[in-house]
Amino acid sequence: MTLFELEQRAAPEGRLVRVRLTVAYDGAGFRGFAVNEGVRTVAGTLGAAIERVLGHEVRLTCAGRTDAGVHAWGQVVSFDARADGLDIAVLQRAVNAMCGPEIVVRVAEEVGDDFDARRAAVSRRYRYTVLNRPWPDPFLARTAWHVDQPLDLDLLRLTCDPFIGEHDFSAFCRRPRVPDGSPPASLVRRVHDACWTDAGDGLLRLDIEASSFCHQMVRSVVAAMVEAGRGRLWPGELADILRSGDRGRAPGPAPPHGLCLWEVRYR
Repeated sequence: MTLFELEQRAAPEGRLVRVRLTVAYDGAGFRGFAVNEGVRTVAGTLGAAIERVLGHEVRLTCAGRTDAGVHAWGQVVSFDARADGLDIAVLQRAVNAMCGPEIVVRVAEEVGDDFDARRAAVSRRYRYTVLNRPWPDPFLARTAWHVDQPLDLDLLRLTCDPFIGEHDFSAFCRRPRVPDGSPPASLVRRVHDACWTDAGDGLLRLDIEASSFCHQMVRSVVAAMVEAGRGRLWPGELADILRSGDRGRAPGPAPPHGLCLWEVRYR
């Protein structure tokens, strides 16, 4: 690494300000959000662009780490920047010029130093899009799961009820690894709302909001709901699967490209 590169990555000095970004991205070309050495990620690409503009290293905190192939419209990121010479509007334009159109900073603003994109969030809302018609659409292929069998919208809407409230989602989540000897991580989550809407022309959308989500939770829930919409499961069976905590009883996760982190809400 050259001296110039070392200077570019030097830690910020002097008075710092907290910056909040609302970020949209097409996740198709990334191996998820979180920095992962040797692979292309959203945080790696976005962080490198921010550092290049600011001239110092930054540590990004995000509202939720999306998996490979998952998109975002309302991801929120926060970091500390050197106050001297900081121009938020210039930062936004420069980052968008370097990262767009795959990654776009929709909003950039200075916030109080007590703001934390992850810890201050009270809920996250995801949107999953299904294209339900016999033929695919090349312009939606990157952002919607094409299901050619007819889905019953009334049944889909009934599938939402079992998931609303606080539940152990072990049957619908990929259990995280923990160090040997440590207790298993809790997969209890509180879902505030879930609903399917018909956007017309075969587009069906699930909006689901919760305090937080565990790994693959939304995609696994969607896969089970779609099975019910096909008539292969009754909505009441989903409640039994949820109560069982048995990951083997739930259908495999739906494809990642239909999922989008739509909004993060704060106090």
